[in-house]
Amino acid sequence: MPDTETEQKTEQKTEQKTEQKTEQKTTGKDPAGELGEAGLRALRSERSAREKAEKDSADARAELETLRAKHLSAEEKALESARKEGRNEALLETNRRIVRSEIRAAAGTKVSDPEDAAALLGDLDRFIVKNEVDQKAISEAISELVKAKPYLAPNGTKPRPLPGGSATRTTGISLNDEIRRRIRGG
Repeated sequence: MPDTETEQKTEQKTEQKTEQKTEQKTTGKDPAGELGEAGLRALRSERSAREKAEKDSADARAELETLRAKHLSAEEKALESARKEGRNEALLETNRRIVRSEIRAAAGTKVSDPEDAAALLGDLDRFIVKNEVDQKAISEAISELVKAKPYLAPNGTKPRPLPGGSATRTTGISLNDEIRRRIRGG
């Protein structure tokens, strides 16, 4: 905050010039020509009043939370603690499910059976950092797992197709067409 009146006026002029340049860049128009000096002063005062009100509101909310916490009874504190613990436990369980899914997704092409990767990696909580899933750590762990146990890597053979699947080249005749042909005596 400026201490003297001269510093305040200098700061206001600097602020005004900065706002005009910003306005010119965004709209391509000169705001002083449209609003005039009085309009710009009113706009600046509204903006500063809004910023002050937002700051005051945030301070009041913080003070209210402090007072609420200070005046809670023992039962209310225990209840609030239990809620917080429940939220944290639910978040941890959700993150564990996400980690398992990420492991299966990352191991899809690196491991022949992605379901086994999660079991072989051990403690999944190490992939949760600040309530976020660390995808890079998961990818690195799977690469290390494949290096340590190369028999987990796919061996290049394709899995056998399911019965009735179209993994092999067909003759162009469906089973229904073959049945119809034989019924007709063909």
